[in-house]
Amino acid sequence: MTGVKQRKDAISIAGLALHLGLSEGTISRALNNYPDIAEKTRKRVRDAANELGYQPSSTARRLARGVVETVGFVLPSRRDHLSDPFLSEILDGLAAELAMSGWDLLLAAVPDGQDEVEVMDRLVRSGKIGAFAVTRVKRSDPRVDYLRTAGVPFVVHGRTSKHSDYSWLDVDNEKAFVDAVNFLIGLGHKNIALLGGDLKMNFAWQRREGFQKAMSDAGLETPPDYIVDGISDGMGALEAMATLLALPSRPTAVVCVTDAVAIGAIHAIQKAGLKAGHDVSVVGYDGLPMGRATEPALTTMSQASYEAGREVARMLLEAVRQKNIKSLNKEIPQILWEAKLTLRASANPPVSNPANKSHREETKK
Repeated sequence: MTGVKQRKDAISIAGLALHLGLSEGTISRALNNYPDIAEKTRKRVRDAANELGYQPSSTARRLARGVVETVGFVLPSRRDHLSDPFLSEILDGLAAELAMSGWDLLLAAVPDGQDEVEVMDRLVRSGKIGAFAVTRVKRSDPRVDYLRTAGVPFVVHGRTSKHSDYSWLDVDNEKAFVDAVNFLIGLGHKNIALLGGDLKMNFAWQRREGFQKAMSDAGLETPPDYIVDGISDGMGALEAMATLLALPSRPTAVVCVTDAVAIGAIHAIQKAGLKAGHDVSVVGYDGLPMGRATEPALTTMSQASYEAGREVARMLLEAVRQKNIKSLNKEIPQILWEAKLTLRASANPPVSNPANKSHREETKK
Protein backbone atom coordinates (compact mmCIF):
# COMPACT_ATOMS: atom_id res chain seq x y z
CA MET A 1 0.00 0.00 0.00
CA THR A 2 1.28 3.46 -0.86
CA GLY A 3 2.33 5.61 2.09
CA VAL A 4 2.10 2.76 4.59
CA LYS A 5 5.26 1.13 5.88
CA GLN A 6 4.84 -2.60 5.65
CA ARG A 7 5.60 -4.58 8.81
CA LYS A 8 8.56 -6.89 8.53
CA ASP A 9 8.06 -10.53 9.40
CA ALA A 10 9.49 -11.20 12.84
CA ILE A 11 12.93 -12.75 12.72
CA SER A 12 13.95 -15.43 15.19
CA ILE A 13 17.19 -15.92 17.08
CA ALA A 14 17.96 -18.69 14.59
CA GLY A 15 17.44 -16.22 11.74
CA LEU A 16 19.74 -13.67 13.38
CA ALA A 17 22.37 -16.37 13.91
CA LEU A 18 22.21 -17.34 10.22
CA HIS A 19 22.32 -13.70 9.13
CA LEU A 20 25.37 -12.87 11.27
CA GLY A 21 27.20 -16.17 11.04
CA LEU A 22 27.13 -16.63 14.82
CA SER A 23 25.79 -19.40 17.05
CA GLU A 24 22.30 -19.10 18.49
CA GLY A 25 23.80 -19.18 21.99
CA THR A 26 26.00 -16.18 21.22
CA ILE A 27 23.02 -14.28 19.79
CA SER A 28 20.92 -15.03 22.88
CA ARG A 29 23.65 -14.03 25.31
CA ALA A 30 24.40 -10.86 23.38
CA LEU A 31 20.74 -9.81 23.38
CA ASN A 32 20.59 -10.41 27.13
CA ASN A 33 23.75 -8.36 27.80
CA TYR A 34 25.86 -11.17 29.22
CA PRO A 35 29.31 -9.81 30.14
CA ASP A 36 31.13 -12.76 28.55
CA ILE A 37 30.16 -11.43 25.11
CA ALA A 38 32.39 -8.65 23.77
CA GLU A 39 30.74 -5.23 23.55
CA LYS A 40 31.57 -5.06 19.83
CA THR A 41 29.66 -8.33 19.26
CA ARG A 42 26.75 -7.23 21.44
CA LYS A 43 26.44 -4.01 19.44
CA ARG A 44 26.58 -5.89 16.15
CA VAL A 45 23.82 -8.25 17.30
CA ARG A 46 21.63 -5.43 18.66
CA ASP A 47 22.00 -3.41 15.46
CA ALA A 48 21.03 -6.40 13.35
CA ALA A 49 18.10 -7.19 15.63
CA ASN A 50 16.79 -3.63 15.31
CA GLU A 51 17.30 -3.60 11.54
CA LEU A 52 15.57 -6.93 10.98
CA GLY A 53 12.73 -6.33 13.45
CA TYR A 54 13.57 -8.94 16.04
CA GLN A 55 11.04 -8.94 18.93
CA PRO A 56 11.70 -11.45 21.73
CA SER A 57 8.63 -13.04 23.23
CA SER A 58 8.31 -13.12 26.99
CA THR A 59 8.39 -16.92 26.83
CA ALA A 60 11.61 -16.89 24.85
CA ARG A 61 13.20 -14.45 27.26
CA ARG A 62 12.24 -16.54 30.23
CA LEU A 63 13.54 -19.73 28.67
CA ALA A 64 16.79 -18.03 27.67
CA ARG A 65 17.39 -16.49 31.07
CA GLY A 66 15.86 -19.16 33.25
CA VAL A 67 13.96 -16.36 35.02
CA VAL A 68 10.28 -15.80 35.65
CA GLU A 69 9.92 -12.12 34.79
CA THR A 70 7.42 -11.31 37.52
CA VAL A 71 8.01 -9.44 40.77
CA GLY A 72 5.83 -10.45 43.69
CA PHE A 73 4.41 -7.97 46.15
CA VAL A 74 2.34 -9.31 49.01
CA LEU A 75 -0.10 -6.68 50.20
CA PRO A 76 0.10 -5.92 53.93
CA SER A 77 -2.30 -7.97 56.00
CA ARG A 78 -4.82 -5.25 56.77
CA ARG A 79 -8.03 -4.27 55.08
CA ASP A 80 -7.24 -0.65 54.20
CA HIS A 81 -4.07 -1.30 52.18
CA LEU A 82 -5.61 -0.31 48.86
CA SER A 83 -6.54 3.12 50.26
CA ASP A 84 -3.01 3.77 51.56
CA PRO A 85 -1.74 6.66 49.40
CA PHE A 86 1.91 5.97 50.24
CA LEU A 87 1.57 2.34 49.16
CA SER A 88 -0.15 3.41 45.95
CA GLU A 89 2.75 5.74 45.07
CA ILE A 90 5.32 2.99 45.67
CA LEU A 91 3.38 0.46 43.59
CA ASP A 92 2.88 2.92 40.72
CA GLY A 93 6.61 3.56 40.49
CA LEU A 94 7.47 -0.12 40.84
CA ALA A 95 5.05 -1.22 38.12
CA ALA A 96 6.06 1.57 35.73
CA GLU A 97 9.76 0.74 35.90
CA LEU A 98 9.23 -3.01 35.62
CA ALA A 99 7.01 -2.55 32.57
CA MET A 100 9.82 -0.74 30.77
CA SER A 101 11.86 -3.96 30.97
CA GLY A 102 8.96 -6.25 30.09
CA TRP A 103 8.47 -7.48 33.65
CA ASP A 104 5.15 -7.89 35.41
CA LEU A 105 4.10 -7.00 38.95
CA LEU A 106 1.95 -9.55 40.76
CA LEU A 107 0.00 -8.28 43.78
CA ALA A 108 -1.07 -10.98 46.20
CA ALA A 109 -3.50 -10.47 49.05
CA VAL A 110 -3.31 -12.38 52.33
CA PRO A 111 -6.33 -14.69 52.75
CA ASP A 112 -7.99 -15.01 56.14
CA GLY A 113 -6.15 -17.51 58.28
CA GLN A 114 -2.79 -17.03 56.54
CA ASP A 115 0.07 -14.62 57.04
CA GLU A 116 2.29 -12.88 54.52
CA VAL A 117 5.12 -15.40 54.80
CA GLU A 118 2.76 -18.26 53.92
CA VAL A 119 1.65 -16.38 50.81
CA MET A 120 5.26 -15.66 49.82
CA ASP A 121 6.23 -19.31 50.29
CA ARG A 122 3.30 -20.47 48.17
CA LEU A 123 4.33 -18.10 45.36
CA VAL A 124 7.96 -19.21 45.51
CA ARG A 125 7.02 -22.89 45.40
CA SER A 126 4.62 -22.28 42.51
CA GLY A 127 7.43 -20.91 40.36
CA LYS A 128 5.37 -17.82 39.49
CA ILE A 129 7.78 -15.27 40.98
CA GLY A 130 11.28 -14.25 39.92
CA ALA A 131 11.84 -11.69 42.68
CA PHE A 132 10.11 -9.93 45.58
CA ALA A 133 9.68 -6.32 46.69
CA VAL A 134 8.86 -5.59 50.33
CA THR A 135 7.78 -2.38 52.08
CA ARG A 136 6.23 -1.22 55.38
CA VAL A 137 8.95 -3.12 57.21
CA LYS A 138 8.86 -4.10 60.88
CA ARG A 139 11.92 -3.78 63.11
CA SER A 140 12.06 -7.56 63.14
CA ASP A 141 10.24 -8.72 60.02
CA PRO A 142 9.36 -12.39 59.32
CA ARG A 143 9.06 -11.62 55.60
CA VAL A 144 12.68 -10.49 55.40
CA ASP A 145 13.81 -13.44 57.54
CA TYR A 146 12.05 -15.79 55.09
CA LEU A 147 13.46 -14.14 51.98
CA ARG A 148 17.00 -14.30 53.37
CA THR A 149 16.84 -18.08 52.91
CA ALA A 150 14.32 -18.50 50.06
CA GLY A 151 16.87 -18.20 47.25
CA VAL A 152 14.83 -15.53 45.47
CA PRO A 153 16.23 -12.04 44.75
CA PHE A 154 14.51 -9.36 46.83
CA VAL A 155 14.80 -5.67 47.65
CA VAL A 156 13.30 -3.97 50.68
CA HIS A 157 11.90 -0.46 50.67
CA GLY A 158 12.82 0.42 54.24
CA ARG A 159 15.01 -1.52 56.67
CA THR A 160 14.73 -3.86 59.59
CA SER A 161 16.76 -3.10 62.72
CA LYS A 162 19.42 -5.54 61.43
CA HIS A 163 19.93 -4.84 57.75
CA SER A 164 23.54 -5.47 56.74
CA ASP A 165 22.96 -8.62 54.68
CA TYR A 166 20.31 -7.68 52.10
CA SER A 167 19.54 -4.99 49.54
CA TRP A 168 17.40 -2.03 50.58
CA LEU A 169 16.40 1.52 49.75
CA ASP A 170 15.33 3.72 52.64
CA VAL A 171 14.92 7.32 53.68
CA ASP A 172 16.79 8.62 56.73
CA ASN A 173 13.71 8.75 58.96
CA GLU A 174 15.56 9.79 62.10
CA LYS A 175 17.23 12.75 60.39
CA ALA A 176 13.93 13.75 58.80
CA PHE A 177 12.28 14.15 62.20
CA VAL A 178 15.30 15.91 63.63
CA ASP A 179 14.97 18.36 60.75
CA ALA A 180 11.20 18.73 61.24
CA VAL A 181 11.53 19.47 64.96
CA ASN A 182 14.45 21.86 64.42
CA PHE A 183 12.36 23.70 61.84
CA LEU A 184 9.56 24.20 64.36
CA ILE A 185 12.02 25.22 67.08
CA GLY A 186 13.45 27.76 64.65
CA LEU A 187 9.97 29.23 64.27
CA GLY A 188 9.77 29.71 68.05
CA HIS A 189 7.90 26.58 69.11
CA LYS A 190 8.82 24.87 72.38
CA ASN A 191 5.65 22.90 73.15
CA ILE A 192 5.88 20.33 70.36
CA ALA A 193 3.94 17.04 70.33
CA LEU A 194 4.33 13.85 68.29
CA LEU A 195 1.62 11.75 66.72
CA GLY A 196 3.68 8.62 66.12
CA GLY A 197 3.04 5.27 64.47
CA ASP A 198 3.15 1.61 65.40
CA LEU A 199 6.54 1.13 67.08
CA LYS A 200 6.81 -2.38 65.64
CA MET A 201 7.35 -0.63 62.31
CA ASN A 202 10.95 0.44 61.90
CA PHE A 203 10.14 3.74 60.17
CA ALA A 204 7.87 4.74 63.08
CA TRP A 205 10.56 3.82 65.60
CA GLN A 206 13.20 5.82 63.70
CA ARG A 207 10.95 8.88 63.38
CA ARG A 208 10.19 8.80 67.11
CA GLU A 209 13.91 8.56 67.83
CA GLY A 210 14.53 11.61 65.64
CA PHE A 211 11.81 13.59 67.43
CA GLN A 212 13.19 12.82 70.87
CA LYS A 213 16.79 13.48 69.83
CA ALA A 214 15.97 16.93 68.44
CA MET A 215 13.95 17.91 71.52
CA SER A 216 16.69 16.66 73.85
CA ASP A 217 19.47 18.37 71.91
CA ALA A 218 17.52 21.64 72.12
CA GLY A 219 17.13 21.27 75.89
CA LEU A 220 13.34 21.01 75.62
CA GLU A 221 11.32 18.68 77.82
CA THR A 222 8.55 16.64 76.27
CA PRO A 223 5.69 15.80 78.64
CA PRO A 224 4.77 12.09 78.39
CA ASP A 225 1.27 12.93 77.17
CA TYR A 226 2.77 14.93 74.28
CA ILE A 227 3.82 11.67 72.58
CA VAL A 228 1.03 9.47 71.24
CA ASP A 229 2.16 6.29 69.48
CA GLY A 230 0.20 3.73 67.49
CA ILE A 231 -1.53 6.12 65.08
CA SER A 232 -1.92 4.54 61.64
CA ASP A 233 -4.56 6.63 59.87
CA GLY A 234 -6.60 9.82 59.84
CA MET A 235 -9.32 8.47 62.13
CA GLY A 236 -6.81 7.56 64.82
CA ALA A 237 -5.24 10.99 64.41
CA LEU A 238 -8.61 12.70 64.94
CA GLU A 239 -8.98 11.10 68.37
CA ALA A 240 -5.34 11.54 69.40
CA MET A 241 -5.23 15.20 68.36
CA ALA A 242 -8.48 15.91 70.21
CA THR A 243 -6.85 14.50 73.36
CA LEU A 244 -3.79 16.73 72.90
CA LEU A 245 -5.98 19.79 72.41
CA ALA A 246 -7.82 19.05 75.67
CA LEU A 247 -4.61 19.15 77.74
CA PRO A 248 -4.32 22.04 80.24
CA SER A 249 -1.25 23.22 78.30
CA ARG A 250 -1.86 22.21 74.73
CA PRO A 251 1.00 21.96 72.22
CA THR A 252 1.58 24.80 69.79
CA ALA A 253 2.89 22.39 67.16
CA VAL A 254 2.63 18.70 66.29
CA VAL A 255 4.84 16.49 64.13
CA CYS A 256 3.02 13.57 62.52
CA VAL A 257 4.37 10.18 61.45
CA THR A 258 2.68 10.36 58.02
CA ASP A 259 0.77 12.85 55.88
CA ALA A 260 -2.44 10.87 56.40
CA VAL A 261 -2.05 11.28 60.17
CA ALA A 262 -1.24 14.98 59.74
CA ILE A 263 -4.40 15.55 57.71
CA GLY A 264 -6.42 13.86 60.45
CA ALA A 265 -4.77 16.19 62.97
CA ILE A 266 -5.73 19.23 60.88
CA HIS A 267 -9.35 18.08 60.82
CA ALA A 268 -9.32 17.66 64.62
CA ILE A 269 -7.92 21.16 65.08
CA GLN A 270 -10.65 22.59 62.88
CA LYS A 271 -13.31 20.55 64.66
CA ALA A 272 -12.16 22.08 67.95
CA GLY A 273 -12.80 25.57 66.56
CA LEU A 274 -9.10 26.32 66.09
CA LYS A 275 -7.04 27.08 63.02
CA ALA A 276 -4.22 24.81 61.88
CA GLY A 277 -1.13 26.79 61.03
CA HIS A 278 -2.19 29.53 63.43
CA ASP A 279 -3.27 28.08 66.77
CA VAL A 280 -1.43 24.79 66.21
CA SER A 281 1.20 24.15 63.55
CA VAL A 282 1.23 20.76 61.82
CA VAL A 283 4.07 19.00 60.00
CA GLY A 284 3.57 15.71 58.17
CA TYR A 285 5.82 13.17 56.49
CA ASP A 286 5.61 11.67 52.99
CA GLY A 287 5.10 14.59 50.61
CA LEU A 288 2.02 13.02 49.06
CA PRO A 289 0.08 15.09 46.47
CA MET A 290 -3.02 15.22 48.69
CA GLY A 291 -1.13 17.44 51.11
CA ARG A 292 -1.40 20.32 48.65
CA ALA A 293 -5.20 20.09 48.71
CA THR A 294 -5.72 20.40 52.46
CA GLU A 295 -6.78 23.65 54.11
CA PRO A 296 -4.29 24.88 55.07
CA ALA A 297 -1.87 23.15 52.71
CA LEU A 298 0.35 20.72 54.60
CA THR A 299 3.97 21.41 55.48
CA THR A 300 5.70 18.06 55.19
CA MET A 301 8.95 16.18 55.05
CA SER A 302 8.81 14.94 51.47
CA GLN A 303 10.12 11.62 50.26
CA ALA A 304 9.95 10.70 46.58
CA SER A 305 7.67 7.66 46.97
CA TYR A 306 7.02 7.15 43.25
CA GLU A 307 10.72 7.48 42.40
CA ALA A 308 11.54 5.12 45.27
CA GLY A 309 9.29 2.51 43.67
CA ARG A 310 11.13 2.92 40.39
CA GLU A 311 14.53 2.67 42.06
CA VAL A 312 13.50 -0.49 43.91
CA ALA A 313 12.49 -1.99 40.54
CA ARG A 314 15.87 -1.12 39.04
CA MET A 315 17.64 -2.68 42.03
CA LEU A 316 15.54 -5.83 41.65
CA LEU A 317 16.31 -6.19 37.96
CA GLU A 318 20.01 -5.79 38.65
CA ALA A 319 19.83 -8.36 41.47
CA VAL A 320 18.21 -10.83 39.09
CA ARG A 321 20.85 -10.15 36.46
CA GLN A 322 23.68 -10.66 38.94
CA LYS A 323 22.17 -13.95 40.07
CA ASN A 324 21.61 -15.08 36.49
CA ILE A 325 25.25 -14.57 35.50
CA LYS A 326 26.45 -15.98 38.84
CA SER A 327 28.29 -12.76 39.53
CA LEU A 328 31.17 -12.86 41.98
CA ASN A 329 30.34 -9.29 42.97
CA LYS A 330 29.45 -9.59 46.65
CA GLU A 331 28.53 -5.95 47.17
CA ILE A 332 24.99 -5.56 48.46
CA PRO A 333 23.30 -2.36 47.20
CA GLN A 334 22.00 -0.29 50.11
CA ILE A 335 20.76 3.23 49.41
CA LEU A 336 19.81 5.90 51.96
CA TRP A 337 17.95 8.97 50.72
CA GLU A 338 17.03 12.11 52.65
CA ALA A 339 13.59 13.66 53.05
CA LYS A 340 13.24 17.34 52.19
CA LEU A 341 11.20 19.95 54.01
CA THR A 342 8.32 21.23 51.87
CA LEU A 343 7.04 24.54 53.25
CA ARG A 344 3.32 25.23 53.11
CA ALA A 345 0.77 27.04 55.25
CA SER A 346 0.18 24.53 58.06
CA ALA A 347 3.30 25.53 60.01
CA ASN A 348 4.08 29.04 61.25
CA PRO A 349 5.51 30.74 64.35
CA PRO A 350 3.33 30.31 67.45
CA VAL A 351 0.69 32.98 68.04
CA SER A 352 2.57 34.28 71.06
CA ASN A 353 5.73 34.70 69.00
CA PRO A 354 5.23 37.12 66.08
CA ALA A 355 8.81 36.54 64.91
CA ASN A 356 9.52 35.38 61.38
CA LYS A 357 6.66 37.37 59.89
CA SER A 358 8.15 36.93 56.45
CA HIS A 359 7.73 33.15 56.70
CA ARG A 360 4.10 33.55 57.78
CA GLU A 361 3.36 35.67 54.76
CA GLU A 362 5.27 33.33 52.42
CA THR A 363 3.20 30.31 53.44
CA LYS A 364 -0.04 32.15 52.76
CA LYS A 365 0.83 32.35 49.05
